[in-house]
Amino acid sequence: VKVATDGSLIIADWYDPGVGGHNMRDLDRGRLFRITPKGHKGYKTPRFDFSTAAGAAEALKNPNYAVRYVAWTSLHQMGAKAEPALLKLWKSSNPRYRARALWLLGKIKNRGQHYVDLAIKDANSDIRITGLRLARQLKSVDAIDTAAKLARDKSPQVRREVAVAIRHEKSARGPKIWAELAHQHNGKDRWYLEALGLASDLNADACFKAWLAQGGKWNTPAGRDIVWRVRSKHAPALIAKILKDPATPKEQHPKYMRAFDFHKGPEKDKALQSLLDL
Repeated sequence: VKVATDGSLIIADWYDPGVGGHNMRDLDRGRLFRITPKGHKGYKTPRFDFSTAAGAAEALKNPNYAVRYVAWTSLHQMGAKAEPALLKLWKSSNPRYRARALWLLGKIKNRGQHYVDLAIKDANSDIRITGLRLARQLKSVDAIDTAAKLARDKSPQVRREVAVAIRHEKSARGPKIWAELAHQHNGKDRWYLEALGLASDLNADACFKAWLAQGGKWNTPAGRDIVWRVRSKHAPALIAKILKDPATPKEQHPKYMRAFDFHKGPEKDKALQSLLDL
């Protein structure tokens, strides 16, 4: 049961004998009831003017996806003519409205870089993340350069987004940015560690070498995390050293032994053979 904004009650009566979608038998069985007092006239369908920038920008606030789609399409077609109306939305105190406006502002011809630059300097970390995602969509903006500017962001959520953004980067810039991100791992954030792993998976050796070259300390709690997660050919030897270290708690040994399963090649074989010396 939910109370609508006009005071009426919305009641869901749903029977689903095939929860999960594997055996769907709930066709025509779900019902939604709206209960209102007799004579109640509070329920009204809003009308929007999608033909004007102001009207479409107002519709962009609507929670209904269909309404927002029509509003977005209309504003996008208007291009620069919609910029003043979108700027008002961009200056809103509501971060959701601001993000919706940003996606459109950034796609106005020759304005992408301007709005990406504004977004990545914003006080709201979600807006900075949106700015980077926008940069990745725009052909006119260097997404890796944008990622580099956010590599030292104070928000780990933003830095995780940077890690995702550089995953497919094949130039030397990718490993350099990755090393900066890896230096900021605190050894406690499992999500951040996985973002580092995902970002390095396609170029693990270069990323790992860049981190070590920039002073990465592998024999610390945070450094051991990175050794454990990154699939570089240089990692197996260090995993073996961690296992041989008397200071490594016995309960952590299975974790590091399991890490070998994600490696292959002579480096792995040599590291495993070295454990026989224990």
